[in-house]
Amino acid sequence: MIPNPDAYELDDELENDFEEVMIPDKTYRLDFENKCIAGMIDDRNAREQAILKILMTEVDEYLPYDDTYGCALVDLIGEQPPLVQSLVKDSIRDGILADDRFESVSFTKESLKRGILTLDLTVTCVDRTEIEIEGVEVNV
Repeated sequence: MIPNPDAYELDDELENDFEEVMIPDKTYRLDFENKCIAGMIDDRNAREQAILKILMTEVDEYLPYDDTYGCALVDLIGEQPPLVQSLVKDSIRDGILADDRFESVSFTKESLKRGILTLDLTVTCVDRTEIEIEGVEVNV
């Protein structure tokens, strides 16, 4: 038996009868040093951890995440440092802004020493709070 899509009528009132609600940020606290889960965190700490996880995750490498989660940095291996500097920032910005909790990313400090690009960045959340992340290191 083949389903007939014309057999069902959508009621316009029911189709738009929902309300978008902002779910509070609450997640497990990841202890990166000891590689374990250590309790729960919420709000600002959860957002900071989300940013760090995005920065540590390569796009399209892990099945639990969709194809927009993370930063595409592997493709930059072997490219010229000036090009990499620009593309790394674009990749980081795209990765963070794919999460709907974040509105903008600005880079406040940038230094390149011995093939390591070090960045400080400020992420503005949709509720206008700002999160500063310092010392993000990328091998170029």
